[in-house]
Amino acid sequence: MASSTDTKREGGTWIGSISRRGLSGKLRLCMIILFLGLSLFLVLLSEQNGKILNIYYNARVSIFSEDDDATLHRASPAVQKLVEAIRKATYKASDGSLVEFSKEDRARWEAQNPCRSRKQLLPIYATRNHLKDVPVNKEWDLVFREYEKFHRTCMQKVGDLVDYFVKQNTSTTCKFVIAETHFGLGNKLYHISSVFMFAILKQRVILVPESTFVPSVVCEPFAGSSWKVGEEFHERIKSKRKASWEFYDAVDQDLNQRGSMDLYVSAMTNEWGPELRFFCDTEQKFLSHVTWLTMDGCLLFLPKLWAIDMFRPTLEALFPHRIAFTYILRTLMLPADHVWERVLHVRDLYIGNAEKQVGIQLRYFRGTKEFKEKNDLINDRISRCLWENNIVPEVCPSDPNDPRLGEEKFSQCWQESVQKQNPRLIKVLIASLFQGLQDYLQAIYLRKQVVVPDERIGIYQLTHELEQGSGVEVDSQALVEMISLSFSDVLLVSPMSTFGGAAQAYGGIQPWFIQTGLYGPRPGESDQCQRAMAIDPCHLGTGEYYECRYDPPGNKNIYETISYLKSCLYIDIGDGWGMELVPDRFEQHDFSVYNSKKDKTSTRSSLRCDSKKDTPQPEAAQEEGRDKKTDSGRSFYQTMEEFIRRAEQAEATRFLTQCAPIQ
Repeated sequence: MASSTDTKREGGTWIGSISRRGLSGKLRLCMIILFLGLSLFLVLLSEQNGKILNIYYNARVSIFSEDDDATLHRASPAVQKLVEAIRKATYKASDGSLVEFSKEDRARWEAQNPCRSRKQLLPIYATRNHLKDVPVNKEWDLVFREYEKFHRTCMQKVGDLVDYFVKQNTSTTCKFVIAETHFGLGNKLYHISSVFMFAILKQRVILVPESTFVPSVVCEPFAGSSWKVGEEFHERIKSKRKASWEFYDAVDQDLNQRGSMDLYVSAMTNEWGPELRFFCDTEQKFLSHVTWLTMDGCLLFLPKLWAIDMFRPTLEALFPHRIAFTYILRTLMLPADHVWERVLHVRDLYIGNAEKQVGIQLRYFRGTKEFKEKNDLINDRISRCLWENNIVPEVCPSDPNDPRLGEEKFSQCWQESVQKQNPRLIKVLIASLFQGLQDYLQAIYLRKQVVVPDERIGIYQLTHELEQGSGVEVDSQALVEMISLSFSDVLLVSPMSTFGGAAQAYGGIQPWFIQTGLYGPRPGESDQCQRAMAIDPCHLGTGEYYECRYDPPGNKNIYETISYLKSCLYIDIGDGWGMELVPDRFEQHDFSVYNSKKDKTSTRSSLRCDSKKDTPQPEAAQEEGRDKKTDSGRSFYQTMEEFIRRAEQAEATRFLTQCAPIQ
């Protein structure tokens, strides 16, 4: 038997080891050919199915490009039922003839409707050091792709929408819902996302008026189709539609045998959102007879869709973590290229190299008057919230004789410290119409020493417009700041603010509410800030009781019926109404890696970038002192399985335009 010394003398290879046993040259040649053939087969196989080589392209569904039928096979029965319903609606709309959409068609459409953020947004969320991203939801991705086919089929089969509407055509069996909305961008994202979920559940083609400005700031979401509605056509629809109360009257008359439902186009909301009867099974069944719906509003009625009996099993299966808004935003509301370019610029210039990013969204609802009255109070509350929850390091007392210097947390103050080459960078990004908070925090951190000498704090604010405007440019900049805030590890938001709510949902963040004094604090509550209950924001203003005349819920209390629908926090709604989607187990929603009292660097697998190849790799693969002897003995499959496992854990996806180094 060959010794280890002999093996090393032969170069340490398995061929050398075998040759020591007297293997003939011909047999050796056969084995080499067999090995090369197997390698070629594996390369061709990987090229064919794209499961390894396509790792950066399929950011939406982690590193594997799974077959939809395989995903469907593993999905719950309720999700399978939804997918089959969408496919059936697509088949009926196509009249049995498949609407072709080849790879070449997709390439042409993508060239005409570029959307860089579709591939580049999700990988950024995976690089945060102190916050794990929300779990990949393959069932949602599958449902979205099936709905995309449905939308494309209907729009192609209908052709001229105006002509189809004017003639009150129903030949394609397609039904439509127009998402009308107003106020700021946060309100618009809230409402359109809610309407979209309703459109999926009821197999309706969602359309968005160009007058909302939303189609101008986000990408076209459905490949091969468009959701834009011109203003002239929109006005024609509004002139023909019935009011929502007329629809409900028609339901009553039909059920009381005093008439039959005969509506082609109807409004289905008031200016805030759906009325109470919308959330009942009977009314939902009658809505199936109306070809065109318009839904106006400005709030997130998404959580209350769980209250509808016919929708609840599907929604529970589709969103098991009780997170819905995040997944919808990240597929439906991706920043258009001109917006995304600004986001990348902000990230490169201000926040990209931070070891930890903190976001603060501060809103004064009564404008300049409230700002002048509360600026000093709110600034003090925010700084104490940041310090007492260990979100950013506190500063040392300015007086060297201050008795607080005896406390442990101030033990390193007023001591000479060695300047580290790579200090820990914490960057705070502020979004506010006023500059007061930025000036306050900058004055503190520029003039005083932090309690941890090797940490550096940067304070940034992109705009301070003093008052909220409207238009494409205003909404574009708003989306830039929302997305930039969503990259945060920790986020502070203002209660009742849809801007902050959209930012937390994009980022999959369970934020802290700033105590602005709008509501509270009540006895026993913090006068600084309070942690939110969930990632999905509050449905502001909605009641807690059913109003179902013909269904078993009757006038029951929704919270007593559905455990994960809860009243929003007092800090967010005061004595008013509001409904929130909250998991049965509170901790299921907190993906923070850090402990609020003892902030620690993340131990999860993070992404690093090789300066030469610019290719993200799991951090563990670069650890020093790795057992190379063990690794050298691994098979090809073992090595790839380990890489895939680590890549999945970190949601490792190649970032096409840049690679943020982790300090």
